[in-house]
Amino acid sequence: MTGTIHIADVDGDTLRTWDTADPATVREIEEVFREAQTAGRLVYRQAGDGRGQQVTLKTWNPEQDTELFMAPRLAGG
Repeated sequence: MTGTIHIADVDGDTLRTWDTADPATVREIEEVFREAQTAGRLVYRQAGDGRGQQVTLKTWNPEQDTELFMAPRLAGG
């Protein structure tokens, strides 16, 4: 099973993919998660009701959560 994470960054919308049959790609996405958490970025998956649901490494399932979105934290002013 494959999945995609959309990363909103200075380059626009960067896409990274993983394949559960290839553990190396899953580890690469786990590293993306760690870097995101360290930088204060937010990672979301689509919930059943169509809303975003924040994801952490403890709750991410690469076989079920196949469409993810990563965004920077935004501060209002």
